[in-house]
Amino acid sequence: MNLLETIIEKFDGVIIEDNQWTVVGTSGNKYTVEWHPFSKMYSCNCKGYLYRRKCRHITEISESFRKQLRGRAGVRMAR
Repeated sequence: MNLLETIIEKFDGVIIEDNQWTVVGTSGNKYTVEWHPFSKMYSCNCKGYLYRRKCRHITEISESFRKQLRGRAGVRMAR
């Protein structure tokens, strides 16, 4: 299973276009998480991000990417 399939399976989301994902929240609402390559930041259209500039949806997606980039025993792989 590749990274893309893992993310879709874990978050029950769908990739809309490059750098955008639709994620289903715990209450069943759908949110769009987007990666902005120039500012190197994520954004989300949920209320949590609107008020606090961070949310669980962003944290879960970014953590899943970090886990994929780690080598064995948690050591970072050279890029």
